[in-house]
Amino acid sequence: MTNLMAQITAVATAIIAIALSILLVVALPALWQLRNAYRRLNGVLDRVYGDLTPIIRNVATISDNVVEFTTSIHADIRAVSATIESVNAKVRDALEATERHVQDFNALIDVAQDEAEQLFVSTASTVRGVQRGAEALGESSGTDLASDELDAATPADDFGIQEEGDGDDNSAQSAAEARPTAPRVRPRAGNRRRA
Repeated sequence: MTNLMAQITAVATAIIAIALSILLVVALPALWQLRNAYRRLNGVLDRVYGDLTPIIRNVATISDNVVEFTTSIHADIRAVSATIESVNAKVRDALEATERHVQDFNALIDVAQDEAEQLFVSTASTVRGVQRGAEALGESSGTDLASDELDAATPADDFGIQEEGDGDDNSAQSAAEARPTAPRVRPRAGNRRRA
């Protein structure tokens, strides 16, 4: 049995040696072709890398430029936004100031209108008084002013003697026939008329 085992082992070793030889003969050209394919692939990769290197550099430069451009645009947009906000604030302030000035002007117009109305009423009453005085003077026979009687009335005023307001002036005319009293004009102390 040992002999048989030795023979089986020898045959198996021979089969394995033949199979390995065949495999080596078949695998050697395949390995050689694989090595050549690897070299060609390496050459193609080197050429592609050589062609892509400037493109990659350009893409990196373009990317940097785009980042710089967008940063610049962002800064410009912020500046424009700040300018618009500043202008809006100034316009609001100007509108508020204009509104205050318009309100002040309206108040001034109201005051001026009140003053003008008071002046008109005062002027109208003065004109009416002058008209009444002129009518009273026109109805009298001449310029019978109280100032003509002033020289005689001054001593009476000094003593406190006044006419009584009962309408009796010791004249022969009745009170109904008496003409309306003319306005009494008293000159100032230094401007007395001399008769």
